[in-house]
Amino acid sequence: MKKDTCALGKLCHSLTRSEKKRNAIRDAAIKIFMDQSFEVASMDKIAAEAGVSKRTVYSHFGSKEELFAEIMKNICSLKRDELDVKPDHSLAPEECLTKLGITFLQMLHYHGSISLFRILIAQAENDPSHGIAFMEQGPKISSGMLADYLREKRETGEIVCDDPLEEAAQSFFSALFGARYLNCLITAAPQPSKAEIEKIVQGVVKRFLYGILPRQNSAAE
Repeated sequence: MKKDTCALGKLCHSLTRSEKKRNAIRDAAIKIFMDQSFEVASMDKIAAEAGVSKRTVYSHFGSKEELFAEIMKNICSLKRDELDVKPDHSLAPEECLTKLGITFLQMLHYHGSISLFRILIAQAENDPSHGIAFMEQGPKISSGMLADYLREKRETGEIVCDDPLEEAAQSFFSALFGARYLNCLITAAPQPSKAEIEKIVQGVVKRFLYGILPRQNSAAE
C-alpha cells in the first residue's frame, strides 16, 4: 500500500501546472453537469468549482460543448482503470464473468454514470458525436477486452462458442444493463443494493454460459 501511495504521489508531482488545472476543470465540470444538468451548467460555475478563472477554462476548452465532449471521450477509460473493470484472465469463465459483472454494475449504478448517461441521451439529437465518441471509447473497448478473454478460453477448450466473440461479449454487457438499469435511468428508481447486484449478475452469467434449456452435460452442473 505504501509503495502504491508513493507511486501515486510521484505521478501527481509529474503533472505540469497546466495539466493539473485541466484535470481540475474536467473534474469540476463532471460535478456541475451531474448536479445541475448540461443546460444549467455554465463556464463561470465550472471555473468557480475548479478554482480557476473563466479565461483559464476557455484556454483549455473552447466551449461547454467541447468540454463535455472531452469528458465523454475519457470518462470510460478513467472509470475502467480506476475501478479495474477488466476481465481477469487467471480466472475460470464463471468466476471471471461474475467478478467483471459485479464491478461493471457497481460502476454503472454508483459512480455517477446514470447522471452522465442522461446528459448524453439528452444531447444525442443535437450532437450525436458525443454518443459516437462514448461508444468508441466505452462499450467497444470493453467488449473487445472481453472478446479477447473469451477467445483465450475457447482456445484452451474451456468454452465452446461458434458466434463471433465480439457479439458474444456485447450480448453479455447488454444483459447486464437489463430492465433494472433502464428503470433507474428513466424513472429515477432507487439503485439496487450490492446484494441485489450480485444476484442480477449471477443470473446473467448462468444464462450467458448455460442458457435456459436443460443441461445435457452433467459436468456443467
